[in-house]
Amino acid sequence: MKPAGSGKSGGSRRSPQAPARAAVDALNAEAWDLMLVDPAAALEVANRAREQASGLGFEQGLASAWLNIGWCRSYLGDPHGGLEAAELADGIYARSGGPEDRAKSLNLLGALYYDTGRFDRALDFFSHSLDAARNAGLHGREAATLNNIGEVCLALGNAKEALDYFLRAYDLLPEDQEGELIANVLMNVGAAFVRLENFPLAREFALKALDIAERCQELLLAASCETILGRAERAEGERETAERRLRKALALSEGARARKQTVAALFELGALLGEDEGRSAEALACLERATAIADEIGAVALLHRGYSLLAEAEERSGDFEAALSHYRRFSRYERQILDEDTTRKIKSVQIRYEVERSQREAEIFRLRNTELKEKTEQLERANREILTIAEIGRRITASLELHKVVGILHESLAPLLSTEVLGIAVSESEEDCLEYAYYFDDGKERGGWRIQLDSKSSLAAWAFRNRKPVVIDDVNLDWRKYLELKPTNQGKRKRSVVIMPLAVEDRMIGVFTVQAGAPGAYSEGQVRLLEALAPFVAIAVENSLIHDRLEELNRVVTSEKLALERASDQITHLANHDSLTGLPNRRLLFELLRQGFDAARRDARKVAVIFVDLDDFKPINDRYGHIQGDRALIEVSERLRRALRASDTVARVGGDEFVAVIHGPRTRSDIERVASKIVEECCRPFDFLPQASGVSVSMGAAVFPDDGDTIEEILNHADAAMYRVKHSTKNGLDFHGSTLPA
Repeated sequence: MKPAGSGKSGGSRRSPQAPARAAVDALNAEAWDLMLVDPAAALEVANRAREQASGLGFEQGLASAWLNIGWCRSYLGDPHGGLEAAELADGIYARSGGPEDRAKSLNLLGALYYDTGRFDRALDFFSHSLDAARNAGLHGREAATLNNIGEVCLALGNAKEALDYFLRAYDLLPEDQEGELIANVLMNVGAAFVRLENFPLAREFALKALDIAERCQELLLAASCETILGRAERAEGERETAERRLRKALALSEGARARKQTVAALFELGALLGEDEGRSAEALACLERATAIADEIGAVALLHRGYSLLAEAEERSGDFEAALSHYRRFSRYERQILDEDTTRKIKSVQIRYEVERSQREAEIFRLRNTELKEKTEQLERANREILTIAEIGRRITASLELHKVVGILHESLAPLLSTEVLGIAVSESEEDCLEYAYYFDDGKERGGWRIQLDSKSSLAAWAFRNRKPVVIDDVNLDWRKYLELKPTNQGKRKRSVVIMPLAVEDRMIGVFTVQAGAPGAYSEGQVRLLEALAPFVAIAVENSLIHDRLEELNRVVTSEKLALERASDQITHLANHDSLTGLPNRRLLFELLRQGFDAARRDARKVAVIFVDLDDFKPINDRYGHIQGDRALIEVSERLRRALRASDTVARVGGDEFVAVIHGPRTRSDIERVASKIVEECCRPFDFLPQASGVSVSMGAAVFPDDGDTIEEILNHADAAMYRVKHSTKNGLDFHGSTLPA
């Protein structure tokens, strides 16, 4: 985000009788001019202005200095320090500043909360800044704040909505507006077109912004433009050109010590290099460096993209464990960024903007009519209509479910006009039709009625296509004004029809209709009421559609999270268990032994480790095949489980080698009883072999801590004891040398 003219005017209240104050104003202007070239140098100048203004007791100069300090710290990647400065500036402006001053400090607070990923708080401050700018008629400030709101939309992935805000900001810019804000808005338009994958338009707007930034010597703006151009050129396959631009953006950002721009350039460069297998290490280094800087400065939106790119890079390199770790972080930040309350706040700004415009128009209408004494009654009626519209608009825009919106409209309008038929049809763009999902017909709620958009016999389709209302006193007489064919009708024909097109920011989303059986059922005043209500209905419908999309997105994210957790559990299980028998493997055995030995040290207990080797198991594989051999190993693992207590552990550490862990034995007899059960279980014949027979086992035991203080010592001693049995009697147990009593 850019300050958009916040520094120069902040110290513009100069006193001719105070040369010292004029010097403070000059320092503040110098800091502003330097800010987008070298923010560190600008910070030093702003601090000098702060010290001098503080010594003079010059509040306006001090506030302007704090404002510049806040912006400089934002560029240098210190949003928390910037917030302290911004709050000090806002405190002074709240006491003694004008509306433009307050709009600037509120805008800075919003930008700094945006830097820290607090989009909800950022939108609160942007909304207050927008109100202050509008109330004072400051179109340049209003444009700057709309531009910032668009940047929040872009960070949340709402590229179309962001583009609407950027274009609205551009329309508000005065002709004499300084170049940096124009360049900033054009650059953001380019960024939005990159998200929308319209790369020719993205390059066109970004090049215009770059030209202005270079002419104004705004190096940070130029760096951001180069980054956007590099991303667009990479998408169009112009890899060499893209790399040159991204490296130039990186050089500009690092030269100015602007860490946010540095992170953005590194991410795009890493993504570009990652497409070349021979440069994967270089790509990963760029991404890891960028993510570390983004984490350090708390840039949530940048971290969200960084972990996504790191996950892709690690997956390409084959390090799936690292990729999974990065994807988990990506998912956490995505949930934070896609917070429904933040998205709803953006929409509330838009709703308030439209409501205020309607209220201003209504107020102008009211004031004009007060000049005409003979129209007093008409004025009062108009006021009642405005209040009615405002109340109905408040109720329907508060609902996020379409069927409730239709129900509220039916309930609210029934006392005012005929609602024999009342319904809302929403555009289904994929099927080129309008669908009345919910409508009332003679007091009964119905739904599921669809109309093709190219229908020649539908008044609703005509209103949608032509973006104009349909008002008919008698359908039987007047339908030819609109249609080529006689209109179709769902249910009993109604003769009076009013259909209002529903649009949000020039984008058609559906139609709203009321109908009555009698001809001439709707007066001019009632038609005006419906026309004034239509924007509120459009916003309510848009809210419901957004809500439905968010609900679906939440379901998808939840499903993906569960799938990820299941995959993680499966990966963890496979990493720690033998794939054939399901027993713990050597890796998990060592972890369990470490935990068991630690607990034994604390509680002064013993742990016995028995190394179990199947005698002459190879002939089973040779005689009956590996399938039967594997089946025998699975059976042996089950028998070993049965021979042990639930608190004990058995693991497979080799082809026919197992390790049993006995917790808390007090005597050798405790261990020998377990060994006897193992021998007994393993000697029983395998019923699935043609010649039923079992296997004998050689076992060696070592006791912690009697026979050693480490896992390796205990296992080696147990293994050695097992081999003594294997090379002598077999099918038995030998101890390494434990001091346990018999």
